[in-house]
Amino acid sequence: MQDFGRMQDWPELQALGLLVTLSAGAQSIGQAADALGLAQPNASRSLRNLERDLTVPLLRRSPRGTELTAEGHTVAQWASKVIDAYADLNAGTRAIQDARAGTVRVSASLTVAEYLLPRYLTTFTSAHPDIDVGLAVENSAAVVAAVREQRCDLGLIESVSLPQGFPAEVVGHDRLMIAAAPDFADAWAAPIAAQELADVPLLVREIGSGTREVLDAALAEFGGARVAGEYGSNSALKIAAATALAPVVLSELALRDDFRASRLVPLPVEADVALERELHAVWSPTRRLSAGARSLLEHMVSMRG
Repeated sequence: MQDFGRMQDWPELQALGLLVTLSAGAQSIGQAADALGLAQPNASRSLRNLERDLTVPLLRRSPRGTELTAEGHTVAQWASKVIDAYADLNAGTRAIQDARAGTVRVSASLTVAEYLLPRYLTTFTSAHPDIDVGLAVENSAAVVAAVREQRCDLGLIESVSLPQGFPAEVVGHDRLMIAAAPDFADAWAAPIAAQELADVPLLVREIGSGTREVLDAALAEFGGARVAGEYGSNSALKIAAATALAPVVLSELALRDDFRASRLVPLPVEADVALERELHAVWSPTRRLSAGARSLLEHMVSMRG
């Protein structure tokens, strides 16, 4: 194993950079500091600390300015190798980041994956043909777990609540609607209030889905929703609703085609039934987004409307 000694005693990279800059022709500490984007007092302090730590006279100061001693020139030659090695380290890590940018792993909740993400991905892959997007479809709770365990780069969820401490960005807007078969809807002419809706048996998504969370939050004051049937599939819920089993609660995005075909009709509700929601992208707070994931996130935000 390589012996690194006492790393806390190693010279600061900033001080070595100043020394190399002076060796390369800078006429003063101020000039060297400007070249590296440093304040002169900080640069002077770094060089004094370097001389003290190395116990080698590196600089000769005079009324005409500051120049390197013979020892300083020798140390600067060694320091330049350190600077080059650090540049190689940075270049290598950037190359790794660029390679990671080629594949973006996305975990998306069912509604987002089915009705929103296809439009986003079609335009994104057209603009970025070199970036592959891998997609896993789960409910919102499972998406958050995938983000937390870093099994994906971005998670797309419909939940009202966001995982604490996770960065998030709004990528779309949606609302839930109550829908039923046309025959069933004839008995539901007037808008219904939240308290009345809580007494109606409904077809709903499973616990853990964003859709269910929004509905339960809207009716929490009145004991939550009454469940006529619970399914993990939007399609299964719509089929059950079309048989006039009970009204269904789903995203407006998921119901549009059924409304157009008159398989289902929207049922009016009062304004006190809070069914609006924001769709979010979330990602790990301990992992920097790759260039590809960042590009996809920015693309979705730009299209959210």
